[in-house]
Amino acid sequence: MKAYRKLSIKMKMFLMIMVMMAFMIILAFGSLYYTYSVYDKQLFDKSSRLLNLSSSTVDVELQKLEALSLNMISDTQIQRALKSLLDDDSAYSSFIERKKITDRLWEHISGAARYVQSVHLIDSRGRVNKYGETLTVSQEKYDRMIAAAEQANGAVRWLYPDDDDPMLVMVRQVRAYEPMTLEPVGILFLRINIERLVEEYAGIDSQDSDIILKAGSEVVYPYRQLPDAVSAGLNPLPGSGGYEVKNLDGREIFLSQKKSGYTGWVYYNMASYDEIFERIIWLKNSLIVVYLIAILVVLALGMVFARSLTRPIRQLISQMKEVQYGDLENMDANLSIPTHQHMDELGLLQRTYRMMITHINTLIKENYASQLVIKETEFKALQAQINPHFLYNALDSIHWLAKKNRQEQISSMVLSLGYLLRSSISFKQNIITLAEELEIVSHYITIQTYRFRQRLDFRLDVPAPYLECAIPKLTLQPLLENAIQYGLEPQVGSCLIRVYAEISGGKLALIVEDHGPGMEPEYVEQVLRGEVKTRGTGIGLLNIRERVRLAFGEEYDVLLESKPGLGTRVTVLLPPPSLGKEDRP
Repeated sequence: MKAYRKLSIKMKMFLMIMVMMAFMIILAFGSLYYTYSVYDKQLFDKSSRLLNLSSSTVDVELQKLEALSLNMISDTQIQRALKSLLDDDSAYSSFIERKKITDRLWEHISGAARYVQSVHLIDSRGRVNKYGETLTVSQEKYDRMIAAAEQANGAVRWLYPDDDDPMLVMVRQVRAYEPMTLEPVGILFLRINIERLVEEYAGIDSQDSDIILKAGSEVVYPYRQLPDAVSAGLNPLPGSGGYEVKNLDGREIFLSQKKSGYTGWVYYNMASYDEIFERIIWLKNSLIVVYLIAILVVLALGMVFARSLTRPIRQLISQMKEVQYGDLENMDANLSIPTHQHMDELGLLQRTYRMMITHINTLIKENYASQLVIKETEFKALQAQINPHFLYNALDSIHWLAKKNRQEQISSMVLSLGYLLRSSISFKQNIITLAEELEIVSHYITIQTYRFRQRLDFRLDVPAPYLECAIPKLTLQPLLENAIQYGLEPQVGSCLIRVYAEISGGKLALIVEDHGPGMEPEYVEQVLRGEVKTRGTGIGLLNIRERVRLAFGEEYDVLLESKPGLGTRVTVLLPPPSLGKEDRP
């Protein structure tokens, strides 16, 4: 870490670029592996969509055939004809009934799909009633069809294409429905051209088809067009679908599959993995070339960027070294016009440095001038201290003159005025006791009592244990002045003004309360924010709040409450008695 800190900014930028290059290389190889997985997933998605479409279409058509077969075996005329053939086997009646069966089969098949090659209905006597293509099957397959139909007990069974018949065969037993005895009265089987069904409804040509349909080990589609090695290698995966890469007949094949929920057959889709892999190799090489070009471009831009950063810094360092040994009177002359104007943070740094150099001399001169002003101010302050002493002596002379002439009111007012004057201009103590503050309040009330007479109803209720609490000087007197100005003066009659103390929430609460006209809530908020200029409440209240917080902390405050017609209450929160004594300066 120490070695890195000692490197220049240019080297640090170069290291950052190298780290970025390494990150880009890792990202490139990660992207390639991700591309492989994405490409495989896309292949599977494409195969799945094709399989879903093909399987759904074929399943729907097979379900239609099942419904068609149900309509045939439940047809009323066919049921009666089969029942008649079971009961009466005479030649003429058999001919008539079989003619009816053939006609009804034709009516059902004529409106059905074109991929039904033929339909055969075997009655209880073993005679075949058919419509469509004539085909002679072996006795072995005929017996298998009969056995499969009987074992199904009326359900549909499928016989797959073989050398005897390349058609898919649906067989089911016919049972009596009228009356509902359910006794076997015949067997129905339909021969289905599965290749035509797939070609017409799934849109796939069997010559170029990648779709394979298997039922267990039997190939349903395409029949006789699939090598035995490929057919033997098609085995279902666990679940309803998936994909894998297999070697079939010497070729790498991407094989996806889906199991039909209707027939249980498995649909396969094959794609040559060799062709896919060639595309992936091309894509990989393309990505490598793109990333190499990107790395070279980033490296070149990074070096240009690092040089653009370090050049202004080197210029600034050179200027600082020149200033270090330069003349303070002339050191800003050579920096007034920059060689290159930059508008970024480095340009701001250079401009700020030039401004600093320009102002150094000015600051030195101003500092010297300000020292002269301070000395002159101190001298005038010493002279100003003479004036209050002269005023005290004058007030004292007035006091004794009033005493001599027995003017007790004038004497008392002058005495209180002198006390207030001494308290207000004395800077020896900023924090005094509550007893001292109440002494100031007493003298102020004395003066106001002579002014307002009976209109001023002042009451003071502060218990003796609280008198030693600390309080900023001249805290209560401005509040009483505000109470008189805004509570007493606007009224014609008398006004009660109270000052009392209590403990609230672990703090000493000094409350100044008047029964004056009060204020609206919006006006109170404006006063507390200092937005209203008043004769005392706004500025005085904020001043008192700041002095209380500076003296005792942010948890102590000055609260203002007022309602129109109910008066105003100002609460000053101070430390409790024990804490107040310790915090006094």
